[in-house]
Amino acid sequence: MTHYGAVSGIGDTLEAEVALTVLGYGGVSERVTFLVDTGATGEMTLPQAAIVRLNLPLVAYGSADAFVVLADGAVSSARVHAARVVWHDRLRDVEVVNLGSDPLIGMGLLRGSNLSVDAAPGGLVTITELLTLTGA
Repeated sequence: MTHYGAVSGIGDTLEAEVALTVLGYGGVSERVTFLVDTGATGEMTLPQAAIVRLNLPLVAYGSADAFVVLADGAVSSARVHAARVVWHDRLRDVEVVNLGSDPLIGMGLLRGSNLSVDAAPGGLVTITELLTLTGA
């Protein structure tokens, strides 16, 4: 399966976006538009309101919070939740970091995929699964 999105832009700012279906617990699901963040090493982030709507449980790390390194290099603690996402036609378990910011997908989710971005307002964002060849 290929995921398609678009590049949005105001002035000189461009952002690659893709919508994914996130499945919470108790039969709750939501279509969420994520910004693609190739500088993020995790799988995804969601704001608190979406985490509550999806009824996402905390992931146990011995304490309620995990430490994350932000884009500016600052270290912060954040809650990590469990969710499922429809990814390349399959359900995939993911860790969702609650940073209270825009929904983001990072390189952890993109691992094993090809990301193509037409970097212009209205440009196409394409994410396709890499197929590994065996015996070659």
